Amino acid sequence: MSGTVQTVMEQVRALPPDELQEVATQISELQARRHGWEEQKTRLREMQGRHAGRGLLNRLLEERAKERARD
Repeated sequence: MSGTVQTVMEQVRALPPDELQEVATQISELQARRHGWEEQKTRLREMQGRHAGRGLLNRLLEERAKERARD
């Protein structure tokens, strides 16, 4: 584990139980969203093979990335 990761882990372990639960909840939500993004990216790639040209797919993926960055 890197020094930065070690430091963050120590800070997380030192949190009071209610704050620790909140962090765990937020991490779970982020993981679920990431899974959704991966599924969406897969669907877009499948569309590329059937309907969209490479340039269109790239623009769609860029727009999705911008949307995620705003969240």
